[in-house]
Amino acid sequence: VDTLFAANLREARAAGLAVGAYHFFTFCRPGADQAKNFIAVVPRGEPLLPPVVDIEFGGNCPQRPSPEQLNTELAAFLGPVETAFGKQAILYLTDEAADAYSATIIARRRWLRSLETRPSERDWIYWQYHNMGRVDGIEGDVDLNVLKGGRETLAELFAPPPNSSGTPQSH
Repeated sequence: VDTLFAANLREARAAGLAVGAYHFFTFCRPGADQAKNFIAVVPRGEPLLPPVVDIEFGGNCPQRPSPEQLNTELAAFLGPVETAFGKQAILYLTDEAADAYSATIIARRRWLRSLETRPSERDWIYWQYHNMGRVDGIEGDVDLNVLKGGRETLAELFAPPPNSSGTPQSH
């Protein structure tokens, strides 16, 4: 867990930004365990963007799962997380992970990291096009991204889940 997650979430929300949570999916732990951690850390009952699951090789365990193994563990993560937050997750994939898994991975909207070429028009909702950008108010390098669709898409992503009462769910 990022030690600044709660503060960053609170401060970004106070600044009027649409906020959400991003999970680095490790190949070293079962997906169900990762889901429990995500659900315990990310607040519910507040407007959030869909959960994002980062699937990449950099900084991950050296043992790369087969597509079947990845889908099994990813399903074990997505089931509880999507139920808890009432929204289908978005999968963040680097070029390398997309090459390895794109054809077989569980179908979800994609956030593609492609620093050299623009992804095809049909296969992304977010596109990370830079990893050393500058943004006022942030020290150091930041990732720069594009959301396909503009304000209407952002409003749809940030909307409360269907049949939501706006209060946290208990399990």
